[in-house]
Amino acid sequence: MRVNARIVRSLNHAALSRGSASSFATPSYFVGSIFSALVGAAFFAATPCFAVNTDMALLQESKPLVTRAGAWHSWGDNLHLKTGQDRLPLVFEVENGAEGRPKASDLQITLNRSPLADFSHFKGNANFTIDMSGKLHTGNNSLQVRGFGPSGAWLKWRLFIKRPIITSVTPQTLSAVDRLTIRGQNFCEHKDRIKVTIGGKPVRLISSNANEIVCKPPERVDPGNQKLTVSVHSVESTPFDVSVKAAPRITFIDTLSTPPLHDVTVRGDGFSPVISENTVMVGSRSARIVSATRSSITFTIPDMHFPDWHVPIRVITNGMTSKERIFIHLDMRLIPNEGHPIP
Repeated sequence: MRVNARIVRSLNHAALSRGSASSFATPSYFVGSIFSALVGAAFFAATPCFAVNTDMALLQESKPLVTRAGAWHSWGDNLHLKTGQDRLPLVFEVENGAEGRPKASDLQITLNRSPLADFSHFKGNANFTIDMSGKLHTGNNSLQVRGFGPSGAWLKWRLFIKRPIITSVTPQTLSAVDRLTIRGQNFCEHKDRIKVTIGGKPVRLISSNANEIVCKPPERVDPGNQKLTVSVHSVESTPFDVSVKAAPRITFIDTLSTPPLHDVTVRGDGFSPVISENTVMVGSRSARIVSATRSSITFTIPDMHFPDWHVPIRVITNGMTSKERIFIHLDMRLIPNEGHPIP
């Protein structure tokens, strides 16, 4: 598990290094482990989200549990897990004196009617953590919290779950025709338990394992910088920045009517200066491209049947097709466009 060094240095604990999966296997070690350190650091520093710099995501949290003087108070709730989440590492954290409020003086917690924790777990600290890996089942798990303390004392609990981690995306500048490789940690070999989105739109999964996902981008996604996320068992990764190439757009055609085998130029944006990355379709025929820049393409009308009216022209760049309705007449007359707007 990778740890944010700045958070670790801020603790008054013993020096901590990177944890490992074995941390989850030994509860006695875990209480004083890296998760306790991170949770303590995050909330003492009033950081809004514990999981910002870790591979743990907040799955569920309680409302403030407020005591009144001289009496025990009970709060019931359910820890709900979706299918597959019961097999992931889970951490339960309890905070005493949440948000700077007074602290409770006694505590009892049961899980599915069995004792889970009591006030001794704080060990003089403001919070404690418990490794819940393997202790919860899919669906609802009954949680009962009883607290005692001065009037206005606040308790609060949170449940964290291990999230998928994205370390790299290839290519990071992508188009609809690219084959995308996502590398990282905590993925899954079962594609039906994985969801990948780019700009909020789902991708098509090709293959997956614990450390790599191969997929195809959405056919239509807004160009520019977009967020890529991976969800495994409904647990979402931190977004990863990718760049999406713009679809071609035609804003002008220099000829309204022409016979076959004449050159025509379209202008716009989103084209590629690499000729092989562009395709110009005249009706159902592919035209030979003479030259290409990012803002213009010159092509030759194919040797095709004419006369023919309202023959559509489309530009395909990096697998993405222009949306504009552009037409040309195939006729013996050569009529240049002297400012006719694109419809």
